Formats: sequence, C-alpha cells, structure tokens
Amino acid sequence: MAKLGYTWYPKDWGNSEAVFELTLIERGLYRELIDMAMLNDNKTVINIKVWSRKFGSSIDEIEQILITLKDLNLIELTKDGLFIPSCEPSLKLVRGGSNGGKKSKPTEKSKENLKEALPKASTEALPKPNIKESKKKVNIKEIEIPTLSEFISYARERKPKVNQQQVSNKYESWKVNDWKDGFDKSIKNWKSKLLNTLQYLNETDSIDYVVDNNPVN
Repeated sequence: MAKLGYTWYPKDWGNSEAVFELTLIERGLYRELIDMAMLNDNKTVINIKVWSRKFGSSIDEIEQILITLKDLNLIELTKDGLFIPSCEPSLKLVRGGSNGGKKSKPTEKSKENLKEALPKASTEALPKPNIKESKKKVNIKEIEIPTLSEFISYARERKPKVNQQQVSNKYESWKVNDWKDGFDKSIKNWKSKLLNTLQYLNETDSIDYVVDNNPVN
C-alpha cells in the first residue's frame, strides 16, 4: 500500500468531545498514533518500550495514556495491532486506489455489478431518522455516576496520597452541576475524567478519610 500524505482537519479535532477530555501529553501521543495508523494501514504494532524511549515518557505513563484513549473509544486493540477508527475513512480511499485523496469514479461495469448484488429493498428510500427522538434518549440517567466512596477509592488507586478532601470537592462540584465539568460538558466517562484531574490535585501525608462514617482504606 502506498504511503501517501493525508489531509488534516483541525476543526474536527477541535470539536471532538473525546479529544476535549485529553490532557496535552495525551493529545501528543494520540496525534503520533494517528500518523502511525496512516503509515501502517491502521495495523500499528504496539511496542510500548520503543515508544517510551522515542517520546521520552515512562512505560507506565504510555500504558496509562493508552488506557485513557481506549476508554474514550479513540483507539481499539485488535489481533492486528492498534486500530484508530477515525483514520478508516481516509484509508479506505487509499485502499480503493484513490489518487491524492479523491475518490475514483466507478466504471459502468462496477455499477452494474453493484445493482445486481444489492436487493431491491436496499435501493428504496429509507425513512429519515427522528433526530428529536434520538436526542431525547440521551439524558443524565444513562450516564454512569459513581457514589462518593467509589469516586474516592478509584482516585486512591491511581494516586494513593491524593488529598481526598479535594477529590470529594471535585465530586460534589460535578454532581451539583448535573454531572458536568467546569466547561459545562457532560462527563460521560468519569474514570477517564478523574485521571486527567488527579495530576492537578495535591498530595497529603494522611491516607485516612471517612465517607458516610465508613473509612475508605
């Protein structure tokens, strides 16, 4: 497969809710993985040790970023390696013999074969989806909201000496805001969001904390 250049769309990147959840270092690795995917037909061999040396990060840090990207559905891990869904539309054009990203016109023979392969029912006009109904289905009840105890326990797993009062305050601020962050964005994956937040929270010498009169340790 020819290793062609590809078009970059800053607007799509900037408007992506998943990318919005990433820290600067997470965005950097994700951007590198996109380049690898485009060069390797979306079958990037995972080599964390090499990436750690190449990008000047620890193995643990690379692994944690990959977990975050996977939780946000930005990457997938398959038998062929690391797969990035957003790269597929451009790669399909390349696989189909496109030139410079322009889709080649189908021949008359290919059109006839396509008509024969498709059942008549599939060529009929389909009803338009009801956008209003689909929007109604997305509500706060469908978003996973943990208890305060679960929230703090997960924070301590990732950062054992984290100041748990700050963690509790963060939880309460999201909860009173209908489970939205400071940018008024719905928190769809609280674990990933909390991981990004922990780096900004202080540590404390004490690791004892009480939630609903039950010690969390």
